[in-house]
Amino acid sequence: MILKQWRVPWEMVERIEEIREKLQQLNSQIIHIYREGNMVADALANEVMETQTIMEYHCFQELPSKIRKHINMDKNQIPNLRIRNRAINRQHQHQ
Repeated sequence: MILKQWRVPWEMVERIEEIREKLQQLNSQIIHIYREGNMVADALANEVMETQTIMEYHCFQELPSKIRKHINMDKNQIPNLRIRNRAINRQHQHQ
């Protein structure tokens, strides 16, 4: 919506325009980063979706442990790898 790739719902037109103006003022851009590239943001988003509550954290110690873990990994430049398990085709198991 902000990058004009999707049509903006009328309820959000004003807010989206404010964001576009702010981006232009700050000479900034929006880019997509896969969840592996920002596990802290992904963990925070998942926390909101799981709890369905609004929380405010004012210091590192208040954060849930799984989010603190991702922050520490990020700070120490430890890569996050998402490994997907593939189901093995049963026909290949019997051969």
